[in-house]
Parts: sequence; C-alpha cells; structure tokens
Amino acid sequence: MKQFCVIFERKLFERHYQLLSRILFSGLFIFPVFLAACGGKLGTIQQQDVDGQLLQAEQAIKLAHEVNAPSLAFEEFEQAETYLDKAKDALNQNNGIDALRFATQAVTHAKIAHRKAVQNSINAKLNANILEKDALIVELRKDISTRKTEISGLETGIQQLREIEKELQQTIRTLENDKQELSNARNVKEQKVAELNESLKAIQARVARSETDVRNYGLQVKELTRKLEVADTMAKSASKQKRAAFAEVESVKKQLREQAKIYTEMLEKVEKQNIVAKHQEYLRKTAEEARAFAKQLPSNKSPRTRRTSLSTTQVNAGKAALNGWEKTWNSKNIDAHLAFYTANISVNKIVTRESKEHQSHVDRGVIEAAFREMNAHPWQKTANFTEVEQESVIGTYTFNRLVSPAQTEDDTALYDFWIREVWMNQVQGKWKIYRETWQIYENIPNYKE
Repeated sequence: MKQFCVIFERKLFERHYQLLSRILFSGLFIFPVFLAACGGKLGTIQQQDVDGQLLQAEQAIKLAHEVNAPSLAFEEFEQAETYLDKAKDALNQNNGIDALRFATQAVTHAKIAHRKAVQNSINAKLNANILEKDALIVELRKDISTRKTEISGLETGIQQLREIEKELQQTIRTLENDKQELSNARNVKEQKVAELNESLKAIQARVARSETDVRNYGLQVKELTRKLEVADTMAKSASKQKRAAFAEVESVKKQLREQAKIYTEMLEKVEKQNIVAKHQEYLRKTAEEARAFAKQLPSNKSPRTRRTSLSTTQVNAGKAALNGWEKTWNSKNIDAHLAFYTANISVNKIVTRESKEHQSHVDRGVIEAAFREMNAHPWQKTANFTEVEQESVIGTYTFNRLVSPAQTEDDTALYDFWIREVWMNQVQGKWKIYRETWQIYENIPNYKE
C-alpha cells in the first residue's frame, strides 16, 4: 500500500511538472514578441531592465546548481548557461532586446533545470525507497519461508515424539502384562508347593501308621514264636499231647508263615513309602533352590532405565540382526555367528553348581572354541524376548538340555539351563554384539514345568 502511494505521488508530481514546463516554454516564445512590440512603442530598453534580468538569470542558475542540476538536469542547465552567455554578448554589443530575450530564456531554462533536478532527486529517493521496500519484501518472504520450514520441522518432531510416546505406552502395557503373568505364575508355583507340602504330610502320616502296624505285626510274630516253643515242649512230654501239639504246631507254623508274609509286605510298603516321602522332600527342596536361583538372575543383569534414543526403524533393524544371529547358531555356522560380534567382545560366564556360583570371562581369543563346545550339545530353546535400552537392542534366550533322565516313575529328570543375554548396537552402520552374559544352572529339575 505504501509503495502504491509513493508511485501515485510521483505520477501526480510529473503531471504538474509537465504542465509548468509547457507554460514556461510558452512564455519563453511569447515574451520576446511582447518585448519587441513594447520596444517599438517605447523606444530603447533601459540598462537597469537588462541588468535586472541578467541578475535573475544568474540567481536562477545558482539555485539550479545548488540542487545539482549540472548532473540531474544537464541539458536544461547547459542551455541556461548558454543563453546567459548570449545575453551578456548581446549586452556588450548594445543589443538590449536580444540581451533581455536571452536573459529571459536563461531564467526559464534555469528554473526548468532546477525543477528537473529537484524532481529527479525526488525520483531517485522514491526509487531507492521502492528498492528498499522491495528488498524488505523479499527478506520478509524469505523469513516467512524459513519460519514455515521451521514449523514443518517442529511438526515432524512433534509427530515423532508422539510415535515414541505410543511405543513407550505399548512397552509399559507389555511390561505390565509380563508382570501380571509372572505374578500369576508365582501364585501357581506357591499353590503347587502348598499341595506338595500337604501330600508330604499325608505320606508322612501314612508312614507313621505303617510303622505302627509293623511294630504290631512284630509283636504278633513274637507271640506266635513263643506259642511254637510251648507247643514243641508239649510235643516232647506225651504222645497224645504230642499229636495235639503237632497239630497246633502246624497251625501255628501256618499262621507264622502268613504273618511273616504280611510282615514282609508291610516292610516293603513302609520302605517304598519312605522312598516316596524322601523323593517328594527332595523335589520340594530342589524346586525351592531352583526358584531361588531364578530370583537371583536379575542381580547379574544391568539395570534398566526403560528409555531409548532409537527410532522405530532402528529398533526393527536391531531385532532383524538378532534373528540373523540366532539363525547362524541354529544352523551351527559358527564363523557366521562370530561375524555378529565386535573385535573386543568378552562373554561374562556364570555357572551355578550345587548352589554355588562360579564366574569367569570368555575372551575373544577362546570364544570360538567355547561356542563350538556349547553348540555341540543338544540345546532346546524354551523362551526368548527382546527389549530396548538406551542405544541397544537386547535379546534374552533360554535353553535347556537333559543330562540325567528319570530311571523310574518316582525319579526326577535333571537338566542344564543356559540363559544368554546379548546386547547389540550400531557400529559404523552395522548392528554388532558388544556384550553377552551366560547364566548356566547345572543338574536341576525342570521346575518351570
């Protein structure tokens, strides 16, 4: 709007300037004729009139010079000076009419030069102002474009933060579900332990009753033995009594055999019940130890902040790298498996044997031999899960293998458990394992079943 006003003012000034120039040029050609007519009537022109007109011409030229007319209105200023010189020459030749006419033309051209210089100066300022406004408009448009770019970047950042927020909320829900499942599993295990304790108490009660029955049958056997001795004595004293005693001895022997058979069966039953009770007690203690070992596992894990700087694309790439690592292990390609590790990898190995932990480190120099040794065993994967921490993607894998099968239905199979926790991050654009922990439990029952 301001630029339009400036252009309008300049156009209006130019129209007034052109009108004034026409009037001055008209006066320039009419005035000499008027002077000639007057000269004819009045006779000679007075010296003071010519001098006054020359003075006006010089003052007009001076004023034009002050507004830089020699540069801004060169042609008009040069004509004014030329007519002034002609007026002076005519005055020197005592030609008053030409002197007055030239002086008047010099005044006219000087004023025109003055006005043109002022107008050109104003136009230059207006043009400079317009250029300045144009430059300002360009700068403002550039600033607006920059702000729009920044706003677009901020909106993109906000969208990314919202996606991260959704991922974190999903992670929280997953962890809460895992927590609930662990709580439910714990309740089931506690219920199972309670049931085993009740079964153990019932078995112990039956064992106590069986022991009482055994003692009673032992007393009966002793009594029958005493009767047998009495019967033998009576058989020696008289034949009649001997025959009767013989019959009684046979009866007692028969009872003795029957009682001995019952006694033997009771002893076997009590012994078997004692074995069952001891086996149940062993299972209970072993399960408690196994659960205690499982509870100790998090102490060997690095603390989690549950925060990450990885994008969804990076997390998916890390999980894909873990899948490739697992495939090389399952295919027994140890060379390809080792390619997923950094050059300075060192595995933290923790072996739990008979309730004692033995910790060591498997350095890069011997890690290949360790992998080949472990890969030679028939490990079965039972569980795995993936999590994200800071700039790492973490995979936890649980394996087991049977080392001592159950010999009877009352025996317990023993297993080795192997838990591998691997940490991956990006190294020069590739996902590499820079940390791994082995948690190995030897000769324990499969307490998770």
